[in-house]
Amino acid sequence: MITLKDYIGKIYKEVTNAKVQSDIETLAIAQEYIQNPMLKHFAVPNIRIKDMQLTIPVAVDTTQTVTREYTEREIQDVYEMAFFKVMDDLYPTKTDDQVAYLESIKPELAAKAEAQSQEAAVDLRQATAADQAISAPQADTPTTDAASRNVESSTVKTTGETSSTPNNYSIAANKAAIKFAEVSYAFVGAVYVEEHVYQSALVQEIEANLQPKSPEIEELPVIVETQRLKEIDDPASLISIKVNITDDAMEWTTDVDDNGNTVQVLDYL
Repeated sequence: MITLKDYIGKIYKEVTNAKVQSDIETLAIAQEYIQNPMLKHFAVPNIRIKDMQLTIPVAVDTTQTVTREYTEREIQDVYEMAFFKVMDDLYPTKTDDQVAYLESIKPELAAKAEAQSQEAAVDLRQATAADQAISAPQADTPTTDAASRNVESSTVKTTGETSSTPNNYSIAANKAAIKFAEVSYAFVGAVYVEEHVYQSALVQEIEANLQPKSPEIEELPVIVETQRLKEIDDPASLISIKVNITDDAMEWTTDVDDNGNTVQVLDYL
């Protein structure tokens, strides 16, 4: 099954190859013109693609999605940005000493954020796996999923009511935010921020930026065969893709640099 990106890439490749064949044929004709005493006075015919528009019918076969997890580096960035945003919110007008102090702690804060992000990445990954295991159909057997050992499981009611307990991911994100708030408060004591005010603001900021990522389309397989397209009963399943191709020719130009070296550069015409 071909994917949409491969299919469109193949079309571009074929158009480019067609242009190459056209140029080769033009060269052969030019040689004939220059050898003919009459034709050498005529312009050599050369076909250039200025603008080409193709309308291509395809049908989406299946949609494959993937939910990407936060990397340690991404979590570290969330921690650091949350820290300085909270400082800006709590102290919009800082003294020169406060600005200098916050600037000086950046390396140590980054080290703390990096250390905390490693643990957080593991916890969030396990929480995601545990939530997926809970949402998936389960057999009537006790679960031994290793991913659920280090996170708090959501409470499942047996009366048919929906549980209001936060899911594993939310709990893990909250714990990660609280841990970083606790270890990073040592940096802000010198600027006289009350601990509960700072931690509340920081936890809220981190949680807002550590929400589960939305699923992304990883691959988009399409049906392109004419016979299979004809067999599709629902016209709404068909998609017409308009591809615009503009000819931007390139040529080698030769120049001499300041040191007297010959330099060749491939430039657009």
